Amino acid sequence: MRNGKGYIITVAAARKVARMLNGESVGYSSFPASLAEELLAEGVLVQSSYGRRGSYRICDVEGCRTFLAQRYSISGSLEEWIEMMSRQEAVSRTEQVAMAGNSKVRKTRGFKGFLVNSYVPIEASLCEEVFVIYPAEGTSVFIEDYEHFRIPDDVVVIGMENGENFQRIRGQQYLFDDLKVLFVSRYPQSTDLRTWLQMIPNRYIHFGDFDLAGIEIYQREFYVFLRERSEFFIPADVEERLKNGNRRLYDMQYARYKFMDIMDERLLPLVEMIHRYGKGYEQEGYIIG
Repeated sequence: MRNGKGYIITVAAARKVARMLNGESVGYSSFPASLAEELLAEGVLVQSSYGRRGSYRICDVEGCRTFLAQRYSISGSLEEWIEMMSRQEAVSRTEQVAMAGNSKVRKTRGFKGFLVNSYVPIEASLCEEVFVIYPAEGTSVFIEDYEHFRIPDDVVVIGMENGENFQRIRGQQYLFDDLKVLFVSRYPQSTDLRTWLQMIPNRYIHFGDFDLAGIEIYQREFYVFLRERSEFFIPADVEERLKNGNRRLYDMQYARYKFMDIMDERLLPLVEMIHRYGKGYEQEGYIIG
């Protein structure tokens, strides 16, 4: 949603988003379609269908807050912004500028790109110049000009959903010993990584939490765009891990995702296991050392 000066969000729409940030759902018909499209594209919003009725839920609270802050230049919390705008007549111009960061609300973007990492040298190219990716342990590389970033076709891209897993890739090398891999991480919360993946022919494996929310993130953010070129990483011992997994994680997600559509049929056995044991398992459990 934008006008001649930049991107705007109405107080009414912001209130509905705030409700979803607190775990509520909002019906399709009562939520602005243009804002829903933006949040769905960012992968922070999911759809739930109940017969002819449908509703939206936020699946990534922090990601949604980050997107709103960047898209609509809201430097305070969304709740503070709503309160300020609700009493707009009594608020001075100075306070409004301090909250918005600028007297003309505009779209801002601190960074463009994503992080990459590897525990073996990967000979990539950037603007057709050789670029070797082999960061020292404890570091990674931020790819800003991703439109001109390419990797060999035999390299498998591993998307790490959790920051700790991305930082400690050497503790998970045993999982991918038979593959030539490049690890990637979305930072900041954006669609840049997905855009790059659509530009290259490489295989993509999503390594996330083994729970309903993790599956939803993979399907909505990657599978619907990459289809069979993408897959969800399922280790051989995942059933044993789920048996001893986190029941609270499952209970917290069940109401939100119990009617989730499984678009990638390869996930059906995993989803069945999650429901059978009533547990989830966080990917950090696969880090050793």
